[in-house]
Amino acid sequence: MSLQDLPAGHEFPPESLIITETEAAAYAAAVGDTSAQPAERVPSMAVVAAGLSRFIKHLGLANGTAEVVHASQEASFNRPVTPGETLEIRAILKSNAERRGSRFATVEMLFVDESGKEVASASSLILVNAT
Repeated sequence: MSLQDLPAGHEFPPESLIITETEAAAYAAAVGDTSAQPAERVPSMAVVAAGLSRFIKHLGLANGTAEVVHASQEASFNRPVTPGETLEIRAILKSNAERRGSRFATVEMLFVDESGKEVASASSLILVNAT
């Protein structure tokens, strides 16, 4: 799957996401989040980062042949995520355009818990330059 070949509106297959207590603690340490209690909750943006990184990998953009910049982020959370909780990521490629040799793509993600309730949503803009 190549980003340049996907139309706006492309829906990715749903995928599960589990962030462990160890992963939550590592994320909190990496970003300097001292307010997080990884045993009790996953840092909110760790959920979004984990989801977005999955789609960057699926699109073949994590292999070093392209420069990927996370240009902007919007997110909302309905409740905290607990370590080990299973979420389903539902993602759609909202926009995908090339301008002046760079590709601008927006991925919208919905994070749903096992009961089908929306836990979080996010819209991420990535900028891709071929290297």
